[in-house]
Amino acid sequence: MSGESSLEAGPFPKTSVDADLMAPPPRVPYFDPERGGWIFSRYADVVSALRDPRLWPVVAHGEDQAKTRDEIGRLRLRPDVQEALSASKLAEWQAQMEQPTRCALEAVTADRPIDLLGEFAKPWCLTLAMLVTGADPGERGRLSELGTSVFAGTGEPDGSALKANAAAAIVELERVFERLGVPMGEPTFIAISQTSARLLSNAWLALLRHPSEYARLRAEAHLMPGAIEELLRYAGIVRRVFRWATEDLELGGVKIVKGDRVLLMLASANRDPEQFPEPNCLDVARSLATHVSLGMGRNSCVGAPLIRMAAAVATRALVERFGEAEVAGPVEWHVGSGFCFPKAVWARLRR
Repeated sequence: MSGESSLEAGPFPKTSVDADLMAPPPRVPYFDPERGGWIFSRYADVVSALRDPRLWPVVAHGEDQAKTRDEIGRLRLRPDVQEALSASKLAEWQAQMEQPTRCALEAVTADRPIDLLGEFAKPWCLTLAMLVTGADPGERGRLSELGTSVFAGTGEPDGSALKANAAAAIVELERVFERLGVPMGEPTFIAISQTSARLLSNAWLALLRHPSEYARLRAEAHLMPGAIEELLRYAGIVRRVFRWATEDLELGGVKIVKGDRVLLMLASANRDPEQFPEPNCLDVARSLATHVSLGMGRNSCVGAPLIRMAAAVATRALVERFGEAEVAGPVEWHVGSGFCFPKAVWARLRR
């Protein structure tokens, strides 16, 4: 991904253990002429904006999402996707992922540093994506290549080779999942196989950088559900989302005119001390108020239950199998208009 950095300039020192994931402190809404839009970063303001139907979802460069959304901005296929991701299906997939998870971790050796993103998260998430979408296991290699092409084109400029390859891959994936009758099949496959792997890489890097929290999570397995919420808050990969005002409105104490662009700074909202005490500390036992990493209201992530289940299954397996884990090399970040995640998570694991 390319484009403007999703890491804002801020007062946080780079000596901080997780300075890469820091966000500027939330402040009152203001208009940023360089970005050409209103900046909302306080938790309460971001939540209000996410819930307001007059602020229409757009992507970073302003493209409308009207084709996939109804008159108030909800995904048209949301009910179908929610039905497909029912609690019974989640429980079934969780059980079916137990053996692939064991096999994946058994292949991880402790005699060398491994890339948790490339050697565990990505293949594991691909297996889950194949399971959820009902794709033919024989198509795994081809679908993996297509998914990689789609993700590589995210944030690339129009006319670039990566963007063109991504567009062609999307068309091919849409054909595949249309035949399978999977609602929102292509974005579902990409979200699970590609985006979820990067989310796990952010979460695991944060855990590795906080060995006391890793040890606590290993020792107190009952903390896992809340720990996943804390990791989503602390290390979410979506740093900001974009909106367009469909009419004049007043929000957060400012007047927004129809046609104005609004940037919702999710990372800053998730570090708002008014909502989260000691927000820059990772605490797997935190009594967590609702974060905004997966959206909220009509714009909440439709796949949130699946994301939570997958993150818990993979993270639990990792901490149970390896008593100690540490970062084994420098981290290079992939930064785009709205995302931030490591290109690799090199770790040394000990049982």
